[in-house]
Amino acid sequence: MKFWSIIKLSWKNVWRNPTRSSVVILAVLLGTWAGIFSTGLMNGMSMQYIKNQLDTSVSHMQIQHPKYSEEFLPKYYIPKPDSMIQSLNRYDFTISVTGRSVIQGLASSATNTFGVTVKGINTHTDSTVTDLHTYLAEGEYLSESARNPVMIGDNLAKRLKLEIRSRLVINFQDVEGNITAGAFRVAGIFDTPNSAFDESNVFVNREDLNRLLGRENTVHEIAIMVDNFKNADQYRDSLAQSSSMEIRSWGDVSPSLRYTDSNVDFMLYIFMTIIAIALVFGIINTMLMSVLERTQELGMLMAIGVNRIRTFSMVMFETFFLTMVGVPVGMLLSWLTILWVGEVGIDLSAFAQGLEEYGMSTIIYPELPEGYFLNIGLLMLIATLLAAVYPSIKALRLNPVQAIRKV
Repeated sequence: MKFWSIIKLSWKNVWRNPTRSSVVILAVLLGTWAGIFSTGLMNGMSMQYIKNQLDTSVSHMQIQHPKYSEEFLPKYYIPKPDSMIQSLNRYDFTISVTGRSVIQGLASSATNTFGVTVKGINTHTDSTVTDLHTYLAEGEYLSESARNPVMIGDNLAKRLKLEIRSRLVINFQDVEGNITAGAFRVAGIFDTPNSAFDESNVFVNREDLNRLLGRENTVHEIAIMVDNFKNADQYRDSLAQSSSMEIRSWGDVSPSLRYTDSNVDFMLYIFMTIIAIALVFGIINTMLMSVLERTQELGMLMAIGVNRIRTFSMVMFETFFLTMVGVPVGMLLSWLTILWVGEVGIDLSAFAQGLEEYGMSTIIYPELPEGYFLNIGLLMLIATLLAAVYPSIKALRLNPVQAIRKV
């Protein structure tokens, strides 16, 4: 029997029992679809978590005085920040830059006190680096015309029992190391996906904060957004060659984000491997049943001269055909599902409180790079071949004479 005849016979054998074959194909299809979609959902959650942190608080790169990150004292400011910002804007990879004055202080209301990070921002440039203004829940963004306005997070507002127009006093050190304080009026309350950030950060106009610090144009942090956050380490090294300031990429600022980003691929493939293993056992069970039901037929083929290699190949091809009908359709269905759901999102607002504890949005947008589909297809192909090995070996062990006599 020629090899091409073995392939044709394998394809016909698949459809001799259409019900059983259809069930296997449907299982493979649904398993592939569920696995890829779940992987896309996990990847979407991870990437959205990273992007939320970068866009809201961390930014892609930060420049600070070498000693500032150790002691966080106001006296460690960046000299000549304006010229540095102008220089940074000349780089091709730079998207936006802003300078901030950042201090640690104690926020006090009429009912309570709480330690916060106070960030003095330029409202025009800061809105190009952070998306904080998009999370404004009450009130308005910082106004340059008002005196000492402040924006606070909703969690801090609840802790200190503050509302719009409430008075907030912040105590901190000035650049000389003296204790000073400033009274602010709550202009806006923001609500980001990160509850910890909302509770510990307040934003004021940089001019107002610098006036209290005792030095004009004080900048402790320059935040930079680049064209691709994945290349932040490379850009950091390039900038560090011509600067005496400390330049940190987002991974340096937040090691937990770097860990999350570096392990996304690994976790996705682990998840798909688990799905593939589950499919392998289902395919093995089905093909083993098929071999046992066709004992007499296989025995007859062996008796008329079909050798063991061709018998082995026939069962392997049957398994391959069953899986390769379901996998491409499942991959196409999963791609269409991810494409559609990636546009409309999945609303998880019912779990908003728990998600915000981990800095995640309540709307999840699944996403999966196209390269993953090819890798997953290869993974399913390997799983199929492995699933076909045991039923094929079982067929080889049949004794032709005993198989023919079996009733």
